[in-house]
Amino acid sequence: MKRKAKKQPISAPSTVDPRLAVESYRPLLTPAEYELLTSEVDQPLLPAVRLNPLKTGADFVEHLHSKYGWTLEPLSYCPSGYRVITGRGPDVSSVLEHKLGMFYIQEAASMLPVELFTIDPGKESICLDLAASPGGKTTHLISRLSDRGLVIANDSSQGRIPALRIVLQNWGAVACAVTRFPGESFGAWFPETFDRVLLDAPCSMQGLRIAESHALRPVTVKESTQLSVRQSALLTSALQAVKVGGEVVYSTCTLLPAEDEGVVDGIIKQFGSSVQLLDAQTILPVPAPGIQRGEETVYSPEMKKTIRLWPHRYHTAGFFACILQKTGQLDLPVSRPPSHEMEKAGFMEMTGAQENAFGNRFHEIFGYDLLAYLSGEQRVLVRRDQKFFLFPSILLEKFRDLPVQSAGLVLGEDTPEGFLPSQEWISRFGAMCQRGTLTLDETESRKWLAGENLELHPSKDYGRQKFVIIRNQDGQAMGCGKVTAKAIKNLLPRRLI
Repeated sequence: MKRKAKKQPISAPSTVDPRLAVESYRPLLTPAEYELLTSEVDQPLLPAVRLNPLKTGADFVEHLHSKYGWTLEPLSYCPSGYRVITGRGPDVSSVLEHKLGMFYIQEAASMLPVELFTIDPGKESICLDLAASPGGKTTHLISRLSDRGLVIANDSSQGRIPALRIVLQNWGAVACAVTRFPGESFGAWFPETFDRVLLDAPCSMQGLRIAESHALRPVTVKESTQLSVRQSALLTSALQAVKVGGEVVYSTCTLLPAEDEGVVDGIIKQFGSSVQLLDAQTILPVPAPGIQRGEETVYSPEMKKTIRLWPHRYHTAGFFACILQKTGQLDLPVSRPPSHEMEKAGFMEMTGAQENAFGNRFHEIFGYDLLAYLSGEQRVLVRRDQKFFLFPSILLEKFRDLPVQSAGLVLGEDTPEGFLPSQEWISRFGAMCQRGTLTLDETESRKWLAGENLELHPSKDYGRQKFVIIRNQDGQAMGCGKVTAKAIKNLLPRRLI
């Protein structure tokens, strides 16, 4: 008698054609929804952007429309997110506002996870992004926290750290620190420490839509199974690290059930009453519940509280997200975290007297009240050799000896010719400066952005200051120039030219 072949778990086929990849998901959908899905994956994904509230105001959408002719359609679940119809306008990645970190280009589905958190922006909190690179969701979390408190952005891969650092610098974030450790270790090192933990887990990226950041690729059952084991370990670490009463958001950019409902269902069963799944559907105008049954697997009815974004539901790439609340202590082992005194790495916290002297000097040069900012936003000045940094106070209070790859925001550095503010600080705060600035007209701005030097303005008194903040005709602070005897030397970073 011929033995009946055992069914294999749902997995992506060995193909990169979304129309063929959809076929493996047919058992999870009604015939009508399956037809909608097959039609959707043939459509191109519109670009989407998330605005930076640290650098933009209420009129920024209208600014982009009037300047570039774009039509921006708001996303229902993310107040700062928009789909962009560019028409004949420039590509969203090519404009100055993107290069200055005034918005972040992000697939629309990826704007969902951070919006699931319950956040009071006026309350200081400590958050962890456990698998942070390249940093899009980290900047979203920082924005929702109004750049207050602290976000530790961790990634285990050294090769992914530079991209994470650049994204945070370009966003103008101060309340952050970047670390490089195995995410599985954070829970044992820092049990019940964080108010919120975000885990956008490493996954098979089977979102059924081809995009630059989420390419569709062949994935075997073995690879997906191995990923689910790691995802479970990371989610366990996240739950151990969060305080009782705190929230953990788990998300993936894959639709494979083993990495989505399968992981969450296993965690709920493992920890019982100590972890509860909150209803994530409340954020959506139209529900997009997780599945409760695969081909041969039955999940808890609780999975209906998770979000499974099939591409046809909200015209996005496929995505999964849920929010868990820790309701009791977890009986898990703990261990001592790594430690390295920041002073041994050359970072010295400035004394109150040193801070006051520097703040007064800074105000004299640029007409910006740095001391008021330090006091009002709970920041401290830290110096390393000739460089000055803005650190969140809570980093030094709670994690002073935690080895970090970077922290806070570079303010600038002392040079023999004067104080040179950093590009990162200028792009966020330069528009607020009352002195040491130069505003260009449209023609001059074009030359500046092309990397050209500028002629000295005969009527302009540059005083003794050798470095001036350059602003364009829209008042946007673009960077810094050096005043020489014959010209203003262009100091724009190459990435902006």
